[in-house]
Amino acid sequence: MATLEDIGKNFSDFQPQGDDGILRIIQNWGNELIKQLQNNLLKKKNGSSSNASGALSQSITPEVKAQQKGYNLSVMMEDYWFYVEEGRRSGKTPPIKNIYEWIQNKREIQSKFISKSTDRIAATKSLAYVIARKIGREGTRAKPFVSPALKQVTTQTLANRISKHIVETLTT
Repeated sequence: MATLEDIGKNFSDFQPQGDDGILRIIQNWGNELIKQLQNNLLKKKNGSSSNASGALSQSITPEVKAQQKGYNLSVMMEDYWFYVEEGRRSGKTPPIKNIYEWIQNKREIQSKFISKSTDRIAATKSLAYVIARKIGREGTRAKPFVSPALKQVTTQTLANRISKHIVETLTT
């Protein structure tokens, strides 16, 4: 059985950045969060998924960096995630690059709106421009996927796992 003095000495010697147990806990929690983010993007809301081309879902990756006093977990994803999460107000036309890529990935849109006899690149750019203009005029509705994921995979869970690991490390 450890005494308070032993635990105090162990605590003063404890270096979180040197403990790969904490790193594994953070990585596992990050992977759980990413899986939930991806699942939320795939859920159909009002008849449509938030994962139109699949690019947003595929771009979600964890990045764990060691800091002087611990670790930092960043979740990396496509820049437009914010507009999916919060929606986009009307008034400003979005860049057409992502819309253009989305059209290229959607065969059903290509077959429906882009004639085989026309210049496909020009037709795709034109359609992307029209869609971007409509989004600029009307905006888009929010389709939250981050905030629900953080409610399901809570930071409290992460804190509890790290606390349990620290207590087990200090008392053994």
